[in-house]
Amino acid sequence: MTRGTSDAARGGRSRLRRPSDTGGWALTTGLVVAILVVLLVDLATGPVFRIIQVSVIAAVIAAMYCTVRQTVIVTVAFFAATAAMYIYSWKEAGFLTSYAVLAGNVAIGAALLRLCALRRQRDHLLAQALSASETVQRFLIRPFPLHTDDATVDGFYDSSTREALVGGDIYEALSTRHGTRVLIGDVRGKGLSALQAGMTVLTSFRECAYHEPSLLGVADRLEQALLRHNQRTERDAEEGGEHGGRRFVTALLLQLDPGGNALIVHCGHVPPFLLTLGSAAEVQLTTPGLPLGLDELAPDSRSEQKIPLAPGDRLALCTDGVTETRNADGADYPLAARLRSWAALPSPQLIERLQQDLMDFAGHEPRDDMAFLLVRRHFSDRDDA
Repeated sequence: MTRGTSDAARGGRSRLRRPSDTGGWALTTGLVVAILVVLLVDLATGPVFRIIQVSVIAAVIAAMYCTVRQTVIVTVAFFAATAAMYIYSWKEAGFLTSYAVLAGNVAIGAALLRLCALRRQRDHLLAQALSASETVQRFLIRPFPLHTDDATVDGFYDSSTREALVGGDIYEALSTRHGTRVLIGDVRGKGLSALQAGMTVLTSFRECAYHEPSLLGVADRLEQALLRHNQRTERDAEEGGEHGGRRFVTALLLQLDPGGNALIVHCGHVPPFLLTLGSAAEVQLTTPGLPLGLDELAPDSRSEQKIPLAPGDRLALCTDGVTETRNADGADYPLAARLRSWAALPSPQLIERLQQDLMDFAGHEPRDDMAFLLVRRHFSDRDDA
């Protein structure tokens, strides 16, 4: 898309653009030259047509885009040009008029310098805030590729919120004594409350994935963490006289066990795809479960599903921001067909092509958060045999 292979995903250029000296010395020089041109035109046209005050626009532009030092140069050039003009033609303009104009220009210059200084101070504070925000967000959402002891996870992540690297989608891959464990999830809803719910699930997964002996146990821990978060949020909302919406999270948990299989616990999420050599197919879920936060509504508890993985097989996990991307005609993105076409490509190349194709298909920036993970297991020589 427009962020390489995703900012938060591949560590590319940031969506959070820090303020910079967009004016520069080239703009400063151009503004001074423009003031001199206006002065020469004014001298050439004579006293009938005075336009020198138009050059104040150059000082305003400098205050908006240049540094304080550059603004001083442009402002001094503006005052010098107007002073030269009114000294040259003070007989036509009159002494009082010339004096009043020059005094007013001094006040205008001082005001513009003050505005420029305040803008630079604001930009500095904004840069610090953006830097801190970006650091926190990159801690929460790690850049791709993710490496574990026995797998590599490539992918991309795009937030629909332009001011943020992180939206309502979450993902993680961890090396544990039980094998590689992977999480992908999508919080229902938007805004800060959705981000908080997603981070609750993500931080809980990073803790319990190491200790819970079963993948179902991990799902239960995530469920309890989200329920506690919802209760706390609703209680805080009631105390503040606000309405606290309950959040739930669709999720898919994956574990690569030592036997060469993949275990899946489904929590109302988009089904995964199994990419074999030259082909791809959606994994048929035998026991789909409800999203995290809604498990008490299910008549039966969640269960694990085992999928055999051969050397060279990969699992594709994504959020509905990918599958529900629509084109101008309202058609959904044909993810299954695309994966079948590109199943023979190496993971980084497939990811890059998919990300660009999504952009071309939609014809616009993402309107929903989207995450896509491609899990490739490292088989030993013994496994390959």
